[in-house]
Amino acid sequence: MCFLTLTLSRTLGMWMRGKDLGNCARELLKEVAPVRSMDVVLPVKTEGQERPTDLHLRVVALPDRMVAELLHRLGLDLPSAPKIVQNVVPKTTL
Repeated sequence: MCFLTLTLSRTLGMWMRGKDLGNCARELLKEVAPVRSMDVVLPVKTEGQERPTDLHLRVVALPDRMVAELLHRLGLDLPSAPKIVQNVVPKTTL
């Protein structure tokens, strides 16, 4: 795990250097940390169904302007439309 973490950190640093954004992967991760994705669960009832089924949509919160510019410089695009999530494991309570 440590080797994989180091490799990913160095790769991200080299990618940043190629985009003239420095080379500190840790700082980049701090900057993009506010970008969150969330699942929205909508109950959908169709004709002939007794109980509604849940439709799971994954959406990404819009980042602030500075983070959006940083992602743009890196060439990363956030999804603009919700994505339907299949095979969701239901939460269990203890």
